[in-house]
Amino acid sequence: MVADASGLTELDRLLAPASPAEAALLRAAHDLAAMAHAGQRRRQGNPYIEHPVEVALILRDELGVGDPAVVAAALLHDVIEDSELTLADLGDFPERTRELVALLTDPEPEMTAEGRRAHLAEIWRDPDATLLKAADRLSNIRDVARLPDAEIRRRYVLRTRREILGSGLPLSAHPVATPLLRAALEAAAPGFDLGGAEPTLDGAEPGGQG
Repeated sequence: MVADASGLTELDRLLAPASPAEAALLRAAHDLAAMAHAGQRRRQGNPYIEHPVEVALILRDELGVGDPAVVAAALLHDVIEDSELTLADLGDFPERTRELVALLTDPEPEMTAEGRRAHLAEIWRDPDATLLKAADRLSNIRDVARLPDAEIRRRYVLRTRREILGSGLPLSAHPVATPLLRAALEAAAPGFDLGGAEPTLDGAEPGGQG
C-alpha cells in the first residue's frame, strides 16, 4: 500500500486514531479482506484492497461514521462477492458488521433492473448501510473520474444520479453525503450534458464498479 509524504499508508491512517480494541478489529477486517482480494486489481490496475481501505476512510473521515463495527464492514463489503468466503466465515466479527456486509452484498452475480432496485431499497432502510453505500460509490466515482474513456465516465455518472441521488432517495438530500457525491460527479464528467437518456441497470457496471 502506497505511503503518503509523511510515510503513512492509508491503513496506518485508518488505524492511527483507533483504540487498541478498535484497531485490532479493523486490522482483522483488513487482513481478511486482503486475503479475499489477493491478486485482484481495480480497472486502473491498482491492488483491489486499496478500494475497501479507501471506503473505510471516506466513511469515517468524510461521512463522520465512527462506529468501528461499521468501519470494519466497509473493509469487508466486497469479500463475499469477490471470493469464496461466506457470511459464516465472518463469525468472529461483530453482528453489526456481518449484517452490513450481507446488506451490501449483491444477492445475485447479475441482477435485473428490478432486482437491483429491490436490493437498493433494502440498503436505504438502514442508515448505516446507506452511508456505507455512499462511501463505496464515492470511491468508485473518484476511480472512474481517472479513466480516459469519457463514455464510461458519463454512463457511470448518469447511473449514479438515478439510482443513488434520485428524487426521494435518502442520499438525494443528505446534509453530508449528497454534496460530496455531487462534487465527485461534477469532477468525473465536467462539462457533460447529463440530462439525456440514462443507461439501463441491466448487466455489469463498466469496469466492475458497484
